[in-house]
Amino acid sequence: MKKISVFMFIDALGWEIVKKHHFMEELLPYRNKVEMQFGYSCTAIPTILTGESPEVHKHLSFYYYNPEESPFKSFKVLKYLPGSIFDRWRFRHLFSKIIAKAYRYTGYFEMYAMPFDRLPYFDYIEKRDLFVPGGLSPVPNLADRLTEKKVSYHISDWRLTEEQNIKSLIQDVKRGEINFGFLYTAAMDGLLHRVTKDGSEIREKLDWYAEYIYTLWQEMQNNYDEFKLYVISDHGMTSLTETVDAKKIVEALPLKFGRDYTAVYDSTMIHFWYLNKAAKKAIQEIIPTIPYSRLLNDEDNKRYRIRFEDNMYGEDIVLMDPGVQIAPSDMGRNALPGMHGFDPKHEDSYASFLSSSKVEDEPQWVGDFFKVMMKDVEDITK
Repeated sequence: MKKISVFMFIDALGWEIVKKHHFMEELLPYRNKVEMQFGYSCTAIPTILTGESPEVHKHLSFYYYNPEESPFKSFKVLKYLPGSIFDRWRFRHLFSKIIAKAYRYTGYFEMYAMPFDRLPYFDYIEKRDLFVPGGLSPVPNLADRLTEKKVSYHISDWRLTEEQNIKSLIQDVKRGEINFGFLYTAAMDGLLHRVTKDGSEIREKLDWYAEYIYTLWQEMQNNYDEFKLYVISDHGMTSLTETVDAKKIVEALPLKFGRDYTAVYDSTMIHFWYLNKAAKKAIQEIIPTIPYSRLLNDEDNKRYRIRFEDNMYGEDIVLMDPGVQIAPSDMGRNALPGMHGFDPKHEDSYASFLSSSKVEDEPQWVGDFFKVMMKDVEDITK
């Protein structure tokens, strides 16, 4: 008996969007909202691909403090380049591609707006392709498990367009030679960053997905005896309400970056590392003055599964209120109309799980998707 399970990942397809547009209710009637993993897609995707938390797979933010092993030690000299040209996104994007090729990085690598003279204090976590065997070693990922179980599978190439990935999977389904598919589509995330979850373009994009999903479903019916289809996501999207120049507040202190402290300013959070007691005291005293923010406590770190004994991602993490973005940040000069990476319990943060068939244990957290995938792998290999 020929069996297949296909998991379609739609980046940023939040539960509020699914609910509002009644997306794929007829074909995928079994559905529930799922708590996102604290962080961004760079955290959620490793969580989905392993079923493990950041404490285990070690991916939380792109950058982490590691001056001894930083691959960017020579970048200090680049601070003298004219910012009017070299701080532009197009140059940064092109330069990131050059660096990734030179360093033989196979994962997603983007420098964003991280100042060149600060890069030497940091290392970059996603050096390897997360989707291939060994991509999250020593933690086994989806490809490792499928290889171990000797399951014929198709996992999308994240470098391709989502239309290319969809058509490639459909061709493999037509041939009837695979038993498991993981389809990666990412364009919804970029669209939501631009137009927010309330944008008029969202309905059109969902209809575009739906057309391909029905085609995929038809080919599964034509070529397999048993078939299951799922649509999963990593988080939702929250519309911009305020911006805060957190860098300005911190850098007003009589402290020197790299001597007294280091920090990474993500779009929705700040990671602090303290290099002496005086800096720690000074920064912790001004954290409460950063508008629309809160300092994560031990209970938060436990709940969010981000306890790192070595403070890999910061001795302190400051989280912005939902809708409030840090601007400028190390991710970009300006805030975007939509952003994710806020409190996982906020209504706009929840991810989605849609299924063509009922599952025994409905996933409550995005890491639970891996359990569903592994349960289907067990059924396929019986």
